[in-house]
Amino acid sequence: MQQHWLTNLPIHGVMNTEPLLRGVANDVYKITATNGTYVLKHFRFDHPYGLDRDQEVAVQQKLAEHGVAPEVLHYDPVQGLMLQAFIDTPDLSHDKKSLGTKIQRLGEISAHIHRLQVEVPVWSLRTRVQRYCDNLAQFEPDRARQFEKRLQQQRKLLDSFGNNPVFCHNDLAFHHVFLSKPALVIDWEYAGLGERYFDLANCIQVNQLERTEQRAFINAYEGASGERINTAVLQNWLELSNTISQLWYELHHHLQHNH
Repeated sequence: MQQHWLTNLPIHGVMNTEPLLRGVANDVYKITATNGTYVLKHFRFDHPYGLDRDQEVAVQQKLAEHGVAPEVLHYDPVQGLMLQAFIDTPDLSHDKKSLGTKIQRLGEISAHIHRLQVEVPVWSLRTRVQRYCDNLAQFEPDRARQFEKRLQQQRKLLDSFGNNPVFCHNDLAFHHVFLSKPALVIDWEYAGLGERYFDLANCIQVNQLERTEQRAFINAYEGASGERINTAVLQNWLELSNTISQLWYELHHHLQHNH
């Protein structure tokens, strides 16, 4: 952590700072001060991933009003910093409950997020993945073309994205869900109005749920949402989600290596 970041933060009596995560899109630090414990996020690689941090912060503030996300205490768009309170409860990945219970909660929280009424744009999945391909082409042009061919085969799904938009997190990993009361969800940089099936597929993919676990997750989601999920349609979105995830991680590998 760079010490000058602390200068303009609305906290006093800093006693300790420690890195929590050097992530893909963010570096995350824990700050212990006399008046509380905080998390400071330093944003990374916004442009290659097409991230809109102003929108992310605005969305998180709205979600904090809904009791779904921690309040944004400070935002510095120039230095790329966002401050929020440290959540002193376990996330789903570290909780001691059974995997089945965790999957049940994940399905319920997914359904709750999809019911939220949040005024944000519908973002274009096609534009997003094309940006990934364009940036990957700067490092591996042949590999980028291979991904473009694979994505072209899934163009109907890409073009259908947002036809029936709901509010989506799009990266609902176990470690993004904290079992406070109410439960809080973090890392909203990929959130927006989008496709229910894509969000569910991403949730399955990022948590590496196996077949029986997928079924349990969808059962929990259906029970909480009242929506009926078409298994064949979900499978198509899972294939697309897997392709995009591979593309995203290959791009990230090069960005990390060359940063």
